[in-house]
Order: sequence, then C-alpha cells, then structure tokens
Amino acid sequence: MTMNKLVKIQKLDEKVEKWDDYYTCYAEINKSSGREYFNARTTITENTFNFKVRYINKLSDCIYNTNQYRIIYKDKIFDVINVDDKQERHISLTFVANCKTL
Repeated sequence: MTMNKLVKIQKLDEKVEKWDDYYTCYAEINKSSGREYFNARTTITENTFNFKVRYINKLSDCIYNTNQYRIIYKDKIFDVINVDDKQERHISLTFVANCKTL
C-alpha cells in the first residue's frame, strides 16, 4: 500500500480547550477492528483504524501524549489511542485511533 490518503493531525490547546491544526500529511489507512454495542436505546459503532505516516521529529511528542492528539480524515474525527514507532527506528509512525458514530 501507499501513503496516499490526506489526513490532518490536530493538537489540543489545553489553555483554551480548543483543537488546533498541528500537521497535515499523507497516510496509509487500514481498518483494524470494529464493534457495535447498545447504550440507552442508541446503537454505537466503534471502528479502530491504523494510520501509518512517515516519521518526522515534530510528531515524536504524539508517542507519549496520545490524549492531546486526534486525526481528521474525510470529515470524521478519530481519537488517538496509541502511537507506535516500530523498534524506535524513526521511519514511520502508526497511529491507532477510534472513530465512534451514533
């Protein structure tokens, strides 16, 4: 696969509790899992996706502070769960993120 899907990574500005655009890049995207459950008469679908991007130093903070970052793809918001720098080789980062829809 190729990194040909445009994604936007946003960072939370905790002082004003606002999401700001942090970095825009191309990613390889794969759906890794999905589940559906019921909560108070509402069906909630939760899908987990992997976003693989090229490594740059600017994104290294994402590895340790996942709750401060999210991904926007196709007008959907993905909450970052984990970021993996395989064997700390600094070649690519894989963001594991959830997209919840009601």
